[in-house]
Amino acid sequence: MKHLLYFFKDLKQTGAIAPSSKFLAKDLVTKLKKEVVCDTCRPLKILELGPGTGPLTKEIVKYLRPQDMLDIVEIHKKFYQIVKSRYRQPNLQVHHADILQFQPDYTYDFIFSSLPYENMPEEISQEIWKKKLKLCSSDACISYFKYVKFRNFKNDFEEEIVNKYGQNKKIVLRNLPPAKVYTLEINDNGERVPLTENTNVA
Repeated sequence: MKHLLYFFKDLKQTGAIAPSSKFLAKDLVTKLKKEVVCDTCRPLKILELGPGTGPLTKEIVKYLRPQDMLDIVEIHKKFYQIVKSRYRQPNLQVHHADILQFQPDYTYDFIFSSLPYENMPEEISQEIWKKKLKLCSSDACISYFKYVKFRNFKNDFEEEIVNKYGQNKKIVLRNLPPAKVYTLEINDNGERVPLTENTNVA
């Protein structure tokens, strides 16, 4: 009920009438789960944007090893306070900030996003996408979702990025509302990567 109240209070900062489901969160972290199969694998820098009340954060933390680092950026003050109070560990930092003003001195191997792009002006959405790409390491993974109720892409720039770097798309029905999960693999060779659509729904 609290999330619903925040939704009506601030539509541009709150993306849905309910928090993301555990099924959606699990699909978003599929590639991260595969990357951390052993403790000796390379340390990872992970960024989560717009966690809301933290359903995706909860899933990310399950696979966060001591050598990894997680930065969480949330502009909504109440959601920032909720996530900061729930997740306290040395390799996790919660930042109350606008992602466009966030200035880390390193790049990320994984970027997860629950930002409500469809509720934003197109120019703001495009600037956020440019910032995400700037924060990516040379072989980073971006994982995010869009609600099925919206048309595929409101922002032409976002569509270009997905067409260039998209690896997988999956529809998750057990979420309110149903969502499409997109997984992008950012690389420096400039080659166009075909998007594979997973027709199996969760």
